[in-house]
Amino acid sequence: MLLADGDDAFADALSDALDRAPAAAAVSRVRDHAAAVAAVEAEPYDCVVTEYDIDGPGGESGGDDRDESAVDDAASGLDVLRRVRERDPALPVFLVTGAGSERVAAAAVDADATGYLRKGRSAGDEGSVAEALAERIGGAVAAYRSESRPRAIGEDRAEILDRMADGFVAVDADDAITYLNAQAAALAGTVDGSESGAEGAEGAEGAEGAEGAEGAEGAGRRGDAASDSEAGESEPADADALVGTSLWDAFPDAAGTAFETAFERARETGEPTEARTYYEPAASWFEARIYPSASGVSVYFRDVTEAVEEREEIQRRERVMRRLYEIISAKDDPFEGKVEKLLALGRDVLGAESGLLSHVQGDRYVVEVADDATGSFGEGAVVDLSETNCERVVSTAASVQVRDVASDPELSARAGFVRQGISCYVGAPVVVDGEVYGTFCFYDGEDRPEPFSEWEATLVDLMARWVGYELERRETQAEMRRERDRLEQFASVVSHDLRSPLNVAAGNVDLVRESVDDERLARTSKALDRMGELIADALSFARLGERVVDAEAVDLDRVVEEAWGTTATGDATLAAAALGTVVGDASRIRTLFENLFRNAVEHAGDAPTVRVGWDDDLLYVADDGSGIPEEKRERVFETGYTTSSEGTGFGLGIVKAVAEAHGWTVRAAAADGGGARFEFGDVVRRRGD
Repeated sequence: MLLADGDDAFADALSDALDRAPAAAAVSRVRDHAAAVAAVEAEPYDCVVTEYDIDGPGGESGGDDRDESAVDDAASGLDVLRRVRERDPALPVFLVTGAGSERVAAAAVDADATGYLRKGRSAGDEGSVAEALAERIGGAVAAYRSESRPRAIGEDRAEILDRMADGFVAVDADDAITYLNAQAAALAGTVDGSESGAEGAEGAEGAEGAEGAEGAEGAGRRGDAASDSEAGESEPADADALVGTSLWDAFPDAAGTAFETAFERARETGEPTEARTYYEPAASWFEARIYPSASGVSVYFRDVTEAVEEREEIQRRERVMRRLYEIISAKDDPFEGKVEKLLALGRDVLGAESGLLSHVQGDRYVVEVADDATGSFGEGAVVDLSETNCERVVSTAASVQVRDVASDPELSARAGFVRQGISCYVGAPVVVDGEVYGTFCFYDGEDRPEPFSEWEATLVDLMARWVGYELERRETQAEMRRERDRLEQFASVVSHDLRSPLNVAAGNVDLVRESVDDERLARTSKALDRMGELIADALSFARLGERVVDAEAVDLDRVVEEAWGTTATGDATLAAAALGTVVGDASRIRTLFENLFRNAVEHAGDAPTVRVGWDDDLLYVADDGSGIPEEKRERVFETGYTTSSEGTGFGLGIVKAVAEAHGWTVRAAAADGGGARFEFGDVVRRRGD
């Protein structure tokens, strides 16, 4: 026996296995392709075992494991196999490999290998593969030396292919089946609904088969075969009987599919192809790998139905989640409209008749939004909570799924099942501010054959969570509106009820001061002016913090210039770079800068320089004064906080309110040189204006 393999571990394992075999074997070993070719051409052998990648792992090249695509067939075990077949069509030749593939297996079968074996991938596997190979070598050599050797070798190949999990079919140049394994035969149906196997093959070869033979040249024959297959149910076909039958007669429903297209392309181009197609008789998806050769075509196929269904399910879920996002993100739809669409989506996904959003008020179950095909419930309907399946959701504050309500002793006694016939149910709690507000649920009058899947339950729970969040957000917005109204009312009171008497007092003081020179009147006038400033700042703080809705393009250079012009800046200097355009409320942004400029003039010393500019995406206002101590930088924005006896404590609070109303961030920092610097982030700029 010749062993052509550079793998020492496998060679040792095979040698040990052969030593234990009943028939002794004299093994001659070579380690590379060139030596293997020289050996088979110079010496007679009873058997040849060759590694596909002879020069690969452990061979003369000393390389690591190589991918099959890196192996040159012309310098591989396949070349050795073909050279042996040119000299002796019956000599047992086994192809073994650790870097094989379906393409290599197809080539081995096409070259008439006696056997094709994959080496093990873990320690100890070499021994088990070697034991199996040694046993088969003994049988193949005995058959080779006997008169029945062709049949025995053919049976050996059949044994190899029948042990494959995949189906295998080999056809000749005329599409006639030359071999198919047990898996492929099991898939093949009857040829014409009543005849299969040998009878079908004989019919094609007899006198009455002339018309069929003529039809075999075109698609008409394939269509007839497909029609014939519908006459009766498919039955497992006999593999031997199908040999010689047209591939398209054995598998008529493959005609006109992606498989046929790939098959013809492989034959035309001579290149391997792949196809995935649905085979109606088996109600399954199959993936086929098609390998053409000079003598015909080899086809490997495997059932990928589970993988296809998993992929389709993933795609379906992606569509559902995309639709869910579209519903909840629609700005123009009211809350109730969004809930109606969510209920419709849930009904479609779950196959349920009805969907409800309920609000539980004590023992009362109030329907707020309904999508009910049965008409049993409508908006505003009220029932006793204890009669509903939702009571379990409310009492446990957890999701509930019931495939068959009749199988639940407690729920089957309630009116939902007894009077309304609710047979399956899935619901989740709607939680608002930590309390169960109600439920988001779906139900149907028919029980489900299978339980609700984890994904279906999660989808309902996700919808319920969004509804709870949205209800909570609406309540928060309502509270904010109430707070804003109170501030507006306060501002109105301050503006009218406080300013009017203050103006009267200030006017009278001024009149008296015209005729009386009294220091007490000067102090009184100053105090009244101070009260006016406090009232103005309080009004600004109350009104400027409302979120900016009607934003517009704001020329920042112009706003800064105007703010500087309306602020008492004394000997201070403004240094502003080109600032460009931002998006916001021009009036409020001007107020922001006025307060920052006033703060700099009051706290940065005599004749400060105030700089305004951009630092990447940060808008800043900085001065060259003494700066703000680090421990006080957070407090300066607190309402009423001031370090000056003349200040109101509202200035930087107003700055923060205006910034947050625009969605900006604001922080106090140290300027270069030690002054104060105020930075604004998330400012929306208009680039290129």
